[in-house]
Amino acid sequence: MASSWWWSCGAAAGLVLGAAASGLTRRFLRQERKLAATWWFGAVLTAAALGLLGWRVGARGELAVYGFVTVLAVPLAVIDWCEHRLPRALMGPLLASTMVGFAALCLVRRDPAPGARALAALVAAGGLFLILAVTTGGGIGAGDVSAAAVVGLVAGWIGWAQVAGALLTASLLGSVMVAVPGVRRRAEDGAVAVPFGPCLLAGALVMVLANG
Repeated sequence: MASSWWWSCGAAAGLVLGAAASGLTRRFLRQERKLAATWWFGAVLTAAALGLLGWRVGARGELAVYGFVTVLAVPLAVIDWCEHRLPRALMGPLLASTMVGFAALCLVRRDPAPGARALAALVAAGGLFLILAVTTGGGIGAGDVSAAAVVGLVAGWIGWAQVAGALLTASLLGSVMVAVPGVRRRAEDGAVAVPFGPCLLAGALVMVLANG
């Protein structure tokens, strides 16, 4: 019964917050996208994600942090899907605010261990993608590095296994996208490029939902 109540609350909040956050999608999309920029599209996606989070996480402080990440992650995922880029003006606040949220939980609970692990995972995941960005010669952008850092932070709060699971899930989703002609693009050097931001953010969401 309690899970159903939290699911309903999460979905209702997602409709409102998703509709509001769709303004960010319209602001940062460089080209007009009729479906992607509509308020109801963002509202439905956010409502679905927050409903699931409410159902799995329930009355815990993490729900506020995960919810904030999700509300900003939806516009980021839509923008990256449409234009293969993650705006720094959104990634920076997302990363900083998530760090502040987890730090507050550590202070309230007087338990710094999850926060320390989350920071270490942030450095590990972000560092890994930074190395990949340098060695692949543009296959991975700065936005993907920031997204990987966010994934490391969120999944690292739960555990190291979840960090690995989130990155593995993202890689599997990316492999699937390579086979979709409407999603993949050809870079100037002939390499196939896919929007990896949605894959990373979805990987983090899957780990959170899997672990409650």
